[in-house]
Amino acid sequence: MSMTGREPLSDKTIVVTRPVAQARNLLLALKKFPAKIVYFPTIDIRPVENPGVATRLLQNLATYDTVIFSSANAVHHAMSLMQKLQLTFSTQCIATLGPATQAALGQYGVQTDIVPKTGFRSEDLLAEEELQGQSVLIVRGVGGREHLARELDSRGAKVDIAEVYRRSCPATRPTVNLCTCPAKESAILIYSVESAHNLWTLCAVDERRWMTKVALIAGSQRIGETATAIGFTKSPIIASNASDAAMLEALQTWAKGSS
Repeated sequence: MSMTGREPLSDKTIVVTRPVAQARNLLLALKKFPAKIVYFPTIDIRPVENPGVATRLLQNLATYDTVIFSSANAVHHAMSLMQKLQLTFSTQCIATLGPATQAALGQYGVQTDIVPKTGFRSEDLLAEEELQGQSVLIVRGVGGREHLARELDSRGAKVDIAEVYRRSCPATRPTVNLCTCPAKESAILIYSVESAHNLWTLCAVDERRWMTKVALIAGSQRIGETATAIGFTKSPIIASNASDAAMLEALQTWAKGSS
């Protein structure tokens, strides 16, 4: 509560841009607050059109000593393929980029061996001393960051990449006109660089002008810098990471300051 006794998020409008599956927990958490929630997904997640390469790599799972999952989406799409192929893990070391991905693996009864102690980036996983595999399979979406693969390669590891899902800009957008939301009392949650680009693409000219006046909560410094370069002229608020908990904390900090 603020010093006035009012919940800081009272009368605020929160625009949530996460894909459907990933937004569920955040939307449930936000329902606890007296705020207006506008759900505006900016990324569509689908299986790769041709899973041939990923299938071949997963069929050779026994040749890898380490398997790295980049996201919960990577887990769900890979496990869907593995179940169709009747494949299971054996002695591989399993690594993830964060607890959400670890939890996704847990849904399939798969234990994670390495998860970053802090952070959710490739750099954070690379800092873990246990990451020593010489034959590594990275499971990710199409067009994921190359930093992890490059760094592992420079350490002498043989690295393969199984791309099991693709991200795209939604073909349709919500019918809500964002301009109807009060700019000074609104905040947009942006979880990725791609999401920032897609939001700008999906919005009309008047909505883009509106977005230059609202608060932007970004999941990382890189996302914030990208949003500024695209045209979000208001300085973004950078969350400590892109987890729902960190984004919600940054959102409440903004709300307290604007009340």
